Amino acid sequence: MLFKLGNLDNQVEVYWDNLYQIETYPGFSRLLIGCKSKEIPLILQFCKEMEGPFAVLHVLLMSRLGKEPGRYQSPYPMSYEELELFLYEHQEYFEQDGRHHLWVLSVSGEGQFIFDNHNYIYAYGNTESYLTTLANSGFTEGDIRIPDPHCHNYHSEYDDKEQAVHNAFDWLYSPLQEGDDP
Repeated sequence: MLFKLGNLDNQVEVYWDNLYQIETYPGFSRLLIGCKSKEIPLILQFCKEMEGPFAVLHVLLMSRLGKEPGRYQSPYPMSYEELELFLYEHQEYFEQDGRHHLWVLSVSGEGQFIFDNHNYIYAYGNTESYLTTLANSGFTEGDIRIPDPHCHNYHSEYDDKEQAVHNAFDWLYSPLQEGDDP
């Protein structure tokens, strides 16, 4: 199976056993979530509890097809059903290739989820509700750390998926911002 994040020493996939951490900062808190697998269904489970509409930001860090790295924002608000269709259609690419980050957010401000190329999900919003969902899904609190050194895999097998995501919308483009590129 192809994977996006690996331990550089032995090229073994890096994943977590369904763990979360609560991170508290001045002015906000968020959850750091490490899944064993299937991050897209978890994000959709969180979104299903929201009114929506939703937006997607595909942060392309590196393209194997010569596309411009940058932030590609969906051009219009999406219903939950449209979001679900888009994410499931491209689930394999999002979960198994490391050339990007994926942001999913409620346009109304109910929540935001950043699924980054380190297989983390950062969850902003109603953390109490998210904790209930995580507990009901068998997640436990624990330490989530990326091994050092590690590698990000950009698989040629997903080049057609990169193109399909690029073709999904007339994306609104903006350059990468500081902090986008790890």
